[in-house]
Amino acid sequence: MIDSDSLTGDPSAVSAGTVDEGFPFGRQAVADAFRECVKGTPDGGTFYVTGSPGSGRSTLLTWLFLLNQADRGDSQTDRDDSQADRDDGRADQGDEGTGGPRSGPLFHAALGARGRGVDDLAVAIGGQLGYETATAAELLSVIAMDERPVCVAVGDLDEVGAVPDERHTARLIESLLAPMARLPNVRLVTEGTQKWAHHFEDCVIVDIDTSDWTDRTAFDRYVAALCAFVPEPETGPQPSGAQRDAFAHAVAQAAYPNFLLAQLLVLDRVSAGAEAEAVGVDVLPGGIDIEGVVARHVDRLSAESPVVADALYALALAGPAGLGGRLWRLATAAVAGRRIEAGEFATAAELCWALLQPNHDGPGGSGASGSHFALRHPAIATALLARRSPQAELQARRTLVHSLAAQVPVEAVGGGPVDDGPPDGGPVYEGPPRPLWQRSDPVLLSELLRHASAVPKALAPLLVFPEVLLSADLEELRTVLDCSDEPAAAALRPVTALLHPVSREQPARLQVAAVQHGLNDLAAAVETAYGRLPFRALRLLPGGGAGDAAGAAAPVPLDSPDPSVLPAPPEVVLTETGAVEVGQRLGDARALRWTLHGTPCTAARAELLDGVTVVAVADREGLLQVRSADDGRLVHPIVRADEAPELLCALAGAPDPLSVCAAADRLWVVRLADGSTLAELRFGSNIAAIRRAAEYELDVDLGGFGIRLSFDLAVLRTLAGATPATSDAGY
Repeated sequence: MIDSDSLTGDPSAVSAGTVDEGFPFGRQAVADAFRECVKGTPDGGTFYVTGSPGSGRSTLLTWLFLLNQADRGDSQTDRDDSQADRDDGRADQGDEGTGGPRSGPLFHAALGARGRGVDDLAVAIGGQLGYETATAAELLSVIAMDERPVCVAVGDLDEVGAVPDERHTARLIESLLAPMARLPNVRLVTEGTQKWAHHFEDCVIVDIDTSDWTDRTAFDRYVAALCAFVPEPETGPQPSGAQRDAFAHAVAQAAYPNFLLAQLLVLDRVSAGAEAEAVGVDVLPGGIDIEGVVARHVDRLSAESPVVADALYALALAGPAGLGGRLWRLATAAVAGRRIEAGEFATAAELCWALLQPNHDGPGGSGASGSHFALRHPAIATALLARRSPQAELQARRTLVHSLAAQVPVEAVGGGPVDDGPPDGGPVYEGPPRPLWQRSDPVLLSELLRHASAVPKALAPLLVFPEVLLSADLEELRTVLDCSDEPAAAALRPVTALLHPVSREQPARLQVAAVQHGLNDLAAAVETAYGRLPFRALRLLPGGGAGDAAGAAAPVPLDSPDPSVLPAPPEVVLTETGAVEVGQRLGDARALRWTLHGTPCTAARAELLDGVTVVAVADREGLLQVRSADDGRLVHPIVRADEAPELLCALAGAPDPLSVCAAADRLWVVRLADGSTLAELRFGSNIAAIRRAAEYELDVDLGGFGIRLSFDLAVLRTLAGATPATSDAGY
């Protein structure tokens, strides 16, 4: 078996000292063209690398990034110093500690589009640029307003989506990359096939399929190094040096300038083995291309094990993300339409090895799903998929989805999982078996969602289960929803955006987000599946107003609370200097009670807490104070929140007082005894005001509409590990 590392899709795997001192081999002309492009257009424009699959487009982008990172400090930059000194939040600045100027562009963001959706990629780019954005539209708006020049490199355009599809690539280019490239302060460096080049204006196109961009001598040396890895035949005539050189020359002639094709031709020779009586040019097929060579190789391996074709086809269906070992065997059985024994599969996997990506870091890793496997290059997947009809591909994908779903444990009649036997007491569940999503391997659920997204109408039935949404990997779920055309997926995109980052209150956050976006059935399903929640949305509230800076001077007209439950608190004003003034209305005159001085305050709110009228105050340091409204004395110890709130509202009193704090679109519950955060959620819209509607209920005004929240204090305190006093059991 040939060493698979010697046939990697990255030419750098062959020793540079043996082949060529440059990297990648023979492509120095591209680096020269890139420098000329940068010199001619110091700010905007697109540098677009194109070529056939396997020609090394992604490798070139990586090389351009590494090359320019290495020599940034070697010569005078063409930008002025004010543009060079960017915000500290910008990722990959590279200037800290160098003390010198840089040459060429500074890549402010460099990443691949593999496995991503449009908004997913936009969030990643924004993160590298130092922006917090949630959608492509937000990122474009922020970059346009910033106006400072940025250089962004994006590769792997033919691998976009949970399961790659040209529709995903087109959407990414049309809604994100092309509009970004049109901004005068953006230089885009990217790669893809020729068909996408026309989307980019002011574009320098480098087609590496043409001979101008690949040094022929360097390419020949690369092929010679590949051929040096071919093992000597165990039997038969030994090839002479001249014969080996002739074979290397024939491969170089046929493959130039495509590195992957050269690798596959050498692999084809190795797999031929004893079939070739001599090593010469006659072993090369006529009219060779990647699809033809892959087909020849698969047919030859299938003669040794008929499972090979199905195993490779299963990986082709999986796309660049690949599959964990256990799931690969399951997918192979789905494609073959029969059970695959472990030994039979192991033999096929070993025969496939040279076409696989070594040390692939997939989502399954070495965890529950075992080792991860993927095809060496997307062009190999394309060649494998071309061997069967589109109808056969769709049927295979459907079968794979059903096979993955069948791995989810189910609750049978009687109340217990089908493999656990009858339950010992407890309620008896009657009805058809239902899936136990929460007991499933998260990797399995992510794979199920990913593959269902490639089958029409297969994803929506899974999205009605909140356990699926909360048990699957959140990042992969977001990509699946972003790449799906199903209405159910589109409806869930803004909901899942509110679940980042992952926290212990995910079910409650999902319930609130579902109500906020009108998905009442999903909200009800969350409550059914998860029982008591630390907080939940009761309903949407119409209307709403902005309120004042302190969120307390005038009640927000969402709903009028029962005055017998909530007596009117005194008026609180936050002055321009950050002082707090407390008073009450006596007719038309306002009576000033007292003013706090010291660190400027960010929020203040008057509340009735344990029968005492108090004022809750937060300063710029995030310190929370609860003082008597009558004389300003401290009622509870001063505690520190995790950040400075903009709005405050009391939630509960003795013996364990709690406060609700808000800043921007985030609301969190703080325990005043120690300042610990018990729970938090985000709304995606800035909070204009918050106020108590009833005991342990709050109205949150989001500017134009509101949400009524109900808090379960016992659950909140359980999450925080706090044990309420006996007298507090009513909470």
